[in-house]
Amino acid sequence: MGLGFDRHELNIADQNAVIQKLRPGVFDCIINCAAYTAVDDAEDHSRDAIAVNAAAPKYLTDTGIPIMHISTDYVFDGRARQPYEVDSQTAPLSVYGRSKQMGEAALLTSKACGCIIRTSRLYSPTAGTRSFFQTMLQLLSERQSLGVVSDQFSAPTLAEDLADALVELYLQGAHLRSMQVLHFTNTGETSWLGFASAIQERIGTTCKLEAIPAVQYPAKARRPHYSVLSLQSLQAWRIKPRSWQDALTEACVQCGRIKS
Repeated sequence: MGLGFDRHELNIADQNAVIQKLRPGVFDCIINCAAYTAVDDAEDHSRDAIAVNAAAPKYLTDTGIPIMHISTDYVFDGRARQPYEVDSQTAPLSVYGRSKQMGEAALLTSKACGCIIRTSRLYSPTAGTRSFFQTMLQLLSERQSLGVVSDQFSAPTLAEDLADALVELYLQGAHLRSMQVLHFTNTGETSWLGFASAIQERIGTTCKLEAIPAVQYPAKARRPHYSVLSLQSLQAWRIKPRSWQDALTEACVQCGRIKS
């Protein structure tokens, strides 16, 4: 049976707290879903981002417990013309991306067993979660028009699908192997505008969506224009993600917003 800690119960950026709370023999695997994910805020709070995204993974490996660690497509610069492989050169554009890259490096240079799972554009139908999906559910219902970035492409990923994949990887013993990098997203790719349009199609609103380039969107942090992740690494584990469109339909059904 798994045991979860929220950030109030365990501050993974506190090395002493990690050592006291996570003991070998009590836990056989750590699944680290914790992260500083406020991409723009990280530009002004780099110390906080590095503490959670870079230092904390090192503290977790020091416990000696195998680890499955969630990372991001933002470790790439977005200049690629095709999906990034697990061994593609990383070159993050933002403080957030660099802090996640540092966390990956800490794991890869450690003696820990386990895996790093990069993913992209996570969202969930669960009420109270924060994501582009939840924001669109609200704004598409409230506004008559809405500008959405049209030139940044990746794969929206349902958090519940990622969770299922983590369980499958655990059951297959991925946490017991030498540290490796894997990619998991829903299949396909789209822009933020494309994702917003797909949400609108499913929930049925009259809001007019307007395409805007990323350079016109007021954001402190630079983001990759193309950060689609290759899913080739999943073949060895016989994991076959569904399309982002099918996952989105289920998410809209689960939150009771699918149009009749």
